[in-house]
Amino acid sequence: MGESLEGQRRILIITALSLEAREVQSHLTHLGYLQPSSDSQYELWEFQDSRGSCEVILKESGQLNKVCSAVTTRAILETRPTLALLIGVAGSIRDAVPGDIVVPDVIYDYESGKAAIQFLPRPRTYRPDPYLLDLARSIARLEGWQQRLPVQPEPRPICHTRPLVAGDSLLASRRSELYRLIRTYYSDAVAVAMEDVGFMEATHRTSTPAIVVRGISDQIDDKPERDAQGYQRQAVAHANAFALELVAQWLALSSHTQSAAKTLSAAQEANAATDPPASPSWPIFLQQLLGYKEQLNAALRVLSTSKVIYKDQCRYYFQQLQQLAGLLQQVSMAPPADRALRLRLKNLADAVRQLQQAVEHLRRCSPPGDSRQEQRAYETALQHTLQALQCALQCLERLGESLEKRPL
Repeated sequence: MGESLEGQRRILIITALSLEAREVQSHLTHLGYLQPSSDSQYELWEFQDSRGSCEVILKESGQLNKVCSAVTTRAILETRPTLALLIGVAGSIRDAVPGDIVVPDVIYDYESGKAAIQFLPRPRTYRPDPYLLDLARSIARLEGWQQRLPVQPEPRPICHTRPLVAGDSLLASRRSELYRLIRTYYSDAVAVAMEDVGFMEATHRTSTPAIVVRGISDQIDDKPERDAQGYQRQAVAHANAFALELVAQWLALSSHTQSAAKTLSAAQEANAATDPPASPSWPIFLQQLLGYKEQLNAALRVLSTSKVIYKDQCRYYFQQLQQLAGLLQQVSMAPPADRALRLRLKNLADAVRQLQQAVEHLRRCSPPGDSRQEQRAYETALQHTLQALQCALQCLERLGESLEKRPL
């Protein structure tokens, strides 16, 4: 019973508080309930927008990371969503003001560490799905999400795609020892919340694309006064507006991708029915190669400059390489007559295959552990990946030059 009705896409939305769940459901249409097993039941809703529609599993997890992790894990396994979102409120540590949005690019677990004479942090970090984070950054820049707000406040709220810290302790004072610890060891964090680590643990464990959207409700010391003035409700409304715009744009892009896939599949079937197979459209192929060249150059910049590469980044790069390998395989079914072009196509396909192996090895080694042996293995895997990436870029560039000189 976890299958989506009528083949619709399905997303999972987790909230910790009933206030947050009520705000989300006020923008959805209730479809009924899912009961995958005798002891579990989920509310089934539908989100509709001019850009598409999808089913929504709305689940109120309750507070604390362990609780949220258990609830989210079970919900994912029983309902099998395409992606998951955590929507809620947060307190501001710096820079963000009540009404602003935080979509964290990094989530720190501030409770992870060693209890010696004094607490020694050994932070665990979690990152959202790279594709969803890129989409959120685009939405934040364009500010179209603000049109979904029930009231247009002044000054206009902004979205921060910056780090957030999370733990099970409720931070209620800027004079507390916990606040000093956070500001000392997590000085780049702009907000603090409670369930994010558990949510991200669950989505990483189940390999589910996920992202967190938080509205700022207070600045810690002033929480009682802000709540009494209605800022918590405003923060929930702002977070929900941003999250729904994210879902709407994801639906639009997903629909475009599915349409393109159907067109490609139909073309492949038509080509398979002819003998010999029809030649590919080389101008289109060249344009696609240029797109992959930009993606590989972007990956090279990230791998060369980032302090640490995480598993979700490796998975994202591996998916891109799978698409490029599929394109090259399609072209190889109707190879060009020019022998030099055939050779360069083969060289690129071999380079992409080696790069896939290097990225997969890097994924297994990342992030590096505390031991010197683990760090050395990570550094070696990263260097091999960089070398394989540079080789693939060279092969791709040579093939592109040949195609431009010898249009077919």
